[in-house]
Amino acid sequence: MKKFYSSLIFLLLLTLGIISCNNDDQLEPDFISAEINEKNWNGIPEINVNNVNDTLTLLGSGNEQVVFFKIKYNGEGVYNLSGSQANFYTTVSGDVITSLYTLGENTSSQITITEHNLEQNILKGNFQISLIQKWSNPENNVNLLSFTNGQFKVTITE
Repeated sequence: MKKFYSSLIFLLLLTLGIISCNNDDQLEPDFISAEINEKNWNGIPEINVNNVNDTLTLLGSGNEQVVFFKIKYNGEGVYNLSGSQANFYTTVSGDVITSLYTLGENTSSQITITEHNLEQNILKGNFQISLIQKWSNPENNVNLLSFTNGQFKVTITE
C-alpha cells in the first residue's frame, strides 16, 4: 500500500511539472514583422503608451530599417492612419538617416490593435501601410513601400 501511495504522489508531481513547463513554453517573444514590397522583414519592437495624452507610439527596428507608428490610443480597434502617424526610414550604423518614407494623401493605411492584455501588459495587432518616398540619399528607385501582412506583439514596460 505504501508503494502505491508513493507511486501516486510521484505521478502527481510529474504531471504538475509537465503542466508548469508547458505554460512556460507558451510565452511568445515580442516581435514585429511584415512583407515590404513582397519581401519578408522582421524587427525588434519598442512601445510607449502615454496615459496622460492617450498616445501610443510603436517602433520596429531591424536591418538598418525603422517603421514608426503614433496614434491617439482608445483601446482595441482599427485606426486609420494619416499625416505623420506612420513613417519608415533607413539608416547607416543606426544614426545616419539615408531615406524617409511617409504616408501619402491618397494611400490607405491602418493599424489594428487586436488584443490588449492589461494583466500581462501585452499588446498585439496587425498593420498594412503604403508609404511614399519623401527623400533618399543616395538616390534609390523605390518610390512606394507597401507593407502587407504586418503583425506585432509587444510587452508594455512601465
